[in-house]
Amino acid sequence: MILALRSRAPRLLAALVLGIGLALGGGLGRADTLPRLSVQVANGNNSELTAADLAAMPTFDYVTSTVWTDGADRYTGVLLLDLLLQLGVDPRSGPGWVHVSAIDGYSANVDFDLITERAPLLAFLRNGSPMPLRSQGPFWLLFPYDSDPMFRTESIYALSVWQVRQLTIQPR
Repeated sequence: MILALRSRAPRLLAALVLGIGLALGGGLGRADTLPRLSVQVANGNNSELTAADLAAMPTFDYVTSTVWTDGADRYTGVLLLDLLLQLGVDPRSGPGWVHVSAIDGYSANVDFDLITERAPLLAFLRNGSPMPLRSQGPFWLLFPYDSDPMFRTESIYALSVWQVRQLTIQPR
């Protein structure tokens, strides 16, 4: 089952996400202890984002199971499409890819043609709580696996990067 709702209360969610530093062993709300997502764009629009920065954008929820977890969970995050549009990149306007790098060195390239209004999601909450590093967090790129068999393939699973630390966006 997929629950695909855009949140109408991103500010409330942003306040909740500020506690992510505590969940990862840092100080509550201290900017220097919050996990950061490095985003590099070929157009030079580079940034460092926290979960609170992402929560301030329109958010989206999935309720889905994964092959790496037990049962279905509710994941909250930002659709990759919305994040790219916020950064001034429209993946619908031509070919390109997003290189997704994890803390452990794993990486995958997500072609622009796979980025839609429903997937993938850059999640920062699972069941309403920040995801610790030991549980695929703090950021996890995932798909609504239960909603369609096309999301339950080895090629899609290979794009499902957890412990995401960097996105490098490269239009062709």
